[in-house]
Amino acid sequence: MSVELIKKPITLDEMTKKESVQVIKERDLIVPDGKPDMQSVVQIDGRINMDQIDVTQDRVMYRGKVDLCILYRAVNNSKCIYTMKGSIPIEDFVIMDGVNRDQRVDFDYEIEHISNSILNERKLNVKVIMQVDVGATGSKDTTVITEVRADGPIQTREEPIEIVSLGHEKEEKVIVKEDLTIAQNKPCIGEILKSNMQIKEDQVKRTDNEIKFNGMIEVTTMYRVAESDEGIEIVTHRVPFEGSIENMKGENEVFWDCSLSVTPSYMQVAPDYDGEDRIIECECMVTANYNTYNKCSYDTVSDIYCPGKNVKTKEKSLDYMNLVDRIEITMPKKESMAIEDKPENTMEVFSINVKPIVEEKSLVNDKLTLRGILEITTVFLVKSEENNTIDTAVNIVPFIQEMDVKKVPEKAYIDPVVRAKDVNIYAQTKRELVIEYLLDCMAEIYGQDRLNVLEEIDIDDMTKEQIDNYPSMTVYQVKKGDTLWSLAKRFNTTVKEIQDINDIDIPENLREGQKIIILKKVKF
Repeated sequence: MSVELIKKPITLDEMTKKESVQVIKERDLIVPDGKPDMQSVVQIDGRINMDQIDVTQDRVMYRGKVDLCILYRAVNNSKCIYTMKGSIPIEDFVIMDGVNRDQRVDFDYEIEHISNSILNERKLNVKVIMQVDVGATGSKDTTVITEVRADGPIQTREEPIEIVSLGHEKEEKVIVKEDLTIAQNKPCIGEILKSNMQIKEDQVKRTDNEIKFNGMIEVTTMYRVAESDEGIEIVTHRVPFEGSIENMKGENEVFWDCSLSVTPSYMQVAPDYDGEDRIIECECMVTANYNTYNKCSYDTVSDIYCPGKNVKTKEKSLDYMNLVDRIEITMPKKESMAIEDKPENTMEVFSINVKPIVEEKSLVNDKLTLRGILEITTVFLVKSEENNTIDTAVNIVPFIQEMDVKKVPEKAYIDPVVRAKDVNIYAQTKRELVIEYLLDCMAEIYGQDRLNVLEEIDIDDMTKEQIDNYPSMTVYQVKKGDTLWSLAKRFNTTVKEIQDINDIDIPENLREGQKIIILKKVKF
């Protein structure tokens, strides 16, 4: 008997491996020429800029820098706040057993803590503690048998499988330039001390041909006024942006995601038409990271036999990770935070950063529960008759969020992402600050599955003695776990023969304890 196996190639994702490390970097920074000597540090901000990420065998190497903005008081003028820039180079690696350049690597990083020590009036030592998280997902290519063609009564059982895996990954950058004007009721700019940028009111839409995104960039600038070195002002501007990513929507696309971030390029002071320094030339970069997930369905041949023939099969088992569900929920939230301020002082908020930290995740029945804390960092300017100062307050607020899961796999791997968006001040008194924001919770639910597939099939004729060993007729009482397929294969007949003799219309209606007649086929 001639047999032809029809095979299709498929790609399976392996389970994601993760590594988390803390990295400490430090450097001595010199006060630039033209800047006064340093007496004390008021505040240090840092931003990580990665330039290059390379993957080799068992290592993920990265290179970049930490850009620092340092506010300090001078030796000869303790009431005035000055600013200086600096950077700490980064060149390091994470050891990850089994990782190679063919795998998909997710690389996340953030600053955990910044400390400083004044070595002398012109030199400052800065130490940065970074948290680096690396995830590596490999893939394996294999083939599955989807059809068996033969010139004999081959009996095959087909089993559908669905594979959901990452389809496309794209990144689009949009350069945004704007001249920000200081209002006439505000003093002119002497020097920009620091700035903060946030994306607000963002909207992302998927069409058949592209991803469209837009929103507002809120730019908050703190500057020292020109008329008085001791005066400090805070101004806020809103700059619109929009962009798109060309990407055709495929028939197999089931999930998609697009996240937006903004990075400042430069900010510099320029004169207006009257020659006064009231213009801030601002340029920033909006980055849209987009990915899709595709679902491919296959009817694979999971079992085979042929009446009158000896069938030998070779099987293989493959462990893989499959995206089962992707859920997202956005909830409006409001939090109140106690602040300490003297009644005679005036406090003005410069920036509020809400950092969610997921500490626990549990999946029970069809409910996913995320528990954690919100680390809320508020930077504010306190004005008084003596001097102006910049303070930072950190509040810890617990959060809990439940999410409905449609499909719960037996062995689940959960990858949650929680973000705070559109943070605004709802109310403010001298003792309390109330903020409102959107808590965006997203979770990907992966199943740890095993795929058993046929690899090879060998068929030869039964001997007359083997065929004679089958009884001519059997009255069989169905046991638990029996199926028409297993009985037909066991007694060397066909499912259709058993159905026809016993008037069974639907194979799945076989009941435990039911008696059926199984006849021996005379000819094969």
